[in-house]
Amino acid sequence: MLPTVIIGAQWGDEGKGKIVDLLAKNSDIVVRFNGGNNAGHTVVVKSERFPLSLLPSGVLQKKKLFISQGVVIAPDVLLSEIDFFKKRGVEVDLLIDRRSNIIMPYHRWLDAATEASKGDKKVGSLKLGIGYCYEDRNNRHGIRFEDLINPKILKVKLEIEFELVKKRLESVYNFKVDLKLGQIYKEYKTYGLKLKKYIGDVSWEVYKSLGLRKIIFEGAHGTFLDGNFGTYPYTTAVNTISGSVFSYVGFPPQKLNVLGIVKAYTTRVGSGPFPAELNDDTGTFLQERGKEIGTVSKRKRRCGWLDMVMLKYANRLNGFDCLALTKLDVLTGLPFIKIVTSYQCGGKLTEDFPSSLTELEKCKPIFKSLPGWHDTISGIKRYQNLPKNCRLYIETIEKLLKVPVKYISVGAERSEIIIK
Repeated sequence: MLPTVIIGAQWGDEGKGKIVDLLAKNSDIVVRFNGGNNAGHTVVVKSERFPLSLLPSGVLQKKKLFISQGVVIAPDVLLSEIDFFKKRGVEVDLLIDRRSNIIMPYHRWLDAATEASKGDKKVGSLKLGIGYCYEDRNNRHGIRFEDLINPKILKVKLEIEFELVKKRLESVYNFKVDLKLGQIYKEYKTYGLKLKKYIGDVSWEVYKSLGLRKIIFEGAHGTFLDGNFGTYPYTTAVNTISGSVFSYVGFPPQKLNVLGIVKAYTTRVGSGPFPAELNDDTGTFLQERGKEIGTVSKRKRRCGWLDMVMLKYANRLNGFDCLALTKLDVLTGLPFIKIVTSYQCGGKLTEDFPSSLTELEKCKPIFKSLPGWHDTISGIKRYQNLPKNCRLYIETIEKLLKVPVKYISVGAERSEIIIK
């Protein structure tokens, strides 16, 4: 009974929430293991959209939910999500690792001040304080969940951190701090009292469950937002590849079932190089038909053709056992569909994704063109009933990547999926 880790193979927004929801039905535990509330997952049930940014996407299947220490928590956002589901009759069965770090108001201030100071070199931060919370964690200045629920410790740590950050904001960024220490303490003490019942040791609970219970590890963001191997600096502050699950949750390295989530085309939010980007009518078609607007950011996503150079690199980093192909229905109606098969970089043809951002910015995509299809696929339940050209597209992806496509999403609803 291998645990399954679900990883975005592109720049995030691949539709991980829907696949986690599907697999959670036959699982026991769903663990969110990285990122913060800058990662939005959405599940659609009977036309109602359930947006998630911190709760694991197994919540709608009423499974045991874990948030590991690899996640940074905005307590106001988490409480809002819990309340959202309670009002809909869903009792949230949640365990939060006591070692998780807490996003404080001054993390958001630092995020906003730093982004503003970059001028034209902005990286597209959502100013939610995620990176600065991780910075404090790594510099051993962080406030952990176990501190949040202890008013005495919370007050001592806040008194130290608040003054340091205030000086930094006012002296370096000329940023006016509106909130006072007492206001923050009162607000966060209340959060701690409300969240206290969810505290536990996720690492230990996962370790005890290995081999005995079906576990899904839900990754946030996507491979190309990985802080080490993504398109740095247009990345997140965390590791997003499959191997990071071991240190972010806290259990020994072992064999996992790695499921890569791949959107049928490529999108990204914010700045940074994007070789396959379409700045034409087709790009607009994909953006509008795919409703490509960020769940959390509310920004339009840049759109382009599927990039096999990216996916081969993602496969090398993650070791995909199989793929889930999402938003395939969005491509319906296009006369032809292209796949990036290689890059032209400095006069050389390559199928390897460049490790240098400077080199990547100079790369031009080389395409393979396939015929499109016009028949609606959203109601189809069996792979054999998909249009011939639609199956050709899927099989071309499998052939080029040498990884089987097991799940095919043909619509937004949780029921609109084919298991191949």
